[in-house]
Amino acid sequence: MAKTALDEELEEESGGGFSRFLFFMTPILFTVVLLGVLLTLFNIDFRNTLIDLGNRIPVVKNLVPDPKVPEDEVEQAAEEEQKQKESTEATVKELKDQLAQQQVELQTANQQAAEQQEKVKELQDQLATVQQEASVQQQSAEAEAYQKEVKKLANLYAEMSPSKAAAIFDKLTTEETLQMLSVMSNESKVAILEKMNPQKAADISIKLKDVNTSEDLAIAALQSRLKMEAAADSSTTTTGTGLSDTELSQTFSSMAAEDAAKLVLQTYKLSPEKGLKILKSVNGTTRSKILAEMAKADEKTSVKILNQLVSK
Repeated sequence: MAKTALDEELEEESGGGFSRFLFFMTPILFTVVLLGVLLTLFNIDFRNTLIDLGNRIPVVKNLVPDPKVPEDEVEQAAEEEQKQKESTEATVKELKDQLAQQQVELQTANQQAAEQQEKVKELQDQLATVQQEASVQQQSAEAEAYQKEVKKLANLYAEMSPSKAAAIFDKLTTEETLQMLSVMSNESKVAILEKMNPQKAADISIKLKDVNTSEDLAIAALQSRLKMEAAADSSTTTTGTGLSDTELSQTFSSMAAEDAAKLVLQTYKLSPEKGLKILKSVNGTTRSKILAEMAKADEKTSVKILNQLVSK
């Protein structure tokens, strides 16, 4: 049966359509195959890339599953996490060790500081003890030097005639007289007491049997002198508790210049004011003789006394 024109036209149209399909599909298939080969060569996970792009789209991300992580990456991430954990633990352990070492060092430093403070305290106690001993020794030396001067002065009184010594003692306080008599011999005591005011001699005789230490006598003598001088200063008239300038002048003018010089020097060492008062009470001739003898005995002290006499 012969083909009709319509059939031939249909055959031509079908053959032409397939050709056009192949014409358009061939480049597309080539491109897809080429992309597949390239992705395979460069080891690119195209699926995960697309999924990752889909997760970045606000609405699409709810429909797209999470990208699948390769097992090697999971293992690598686990290894890195384990290494990080181990590194962190090692760092923490190192910090703990450093902290423990610092605590030990701090405890050692505190212990050393406590030991140093203890040593400082011991040294301070030793220094205080040494200072106290030095102070006691100095006081003892001063007391000994003072007692020597008292004995020298007492010896001068003992070398004087009993009547002259008694006249001077009558003008001293009871405590001062007791201090002088306490270092004299019994013979000198008896001789001077016989010439003294009977009442004062009786009072001193009673007190001589109860003589205390030299320090107590010195304190009592000083206190009595201070009381007497305070009473004399507060009074506007002569009360008779001390020698007047006329009496002092008569007493020392009647003495030998050598004895008077020794007595003035010893008195000056115990009380500079009294020593100067004695020299001021005598006349110029007697004063010059006494100063000459004083210069022979103690030139340095004599020059000092003379300067004080001139300056006052």
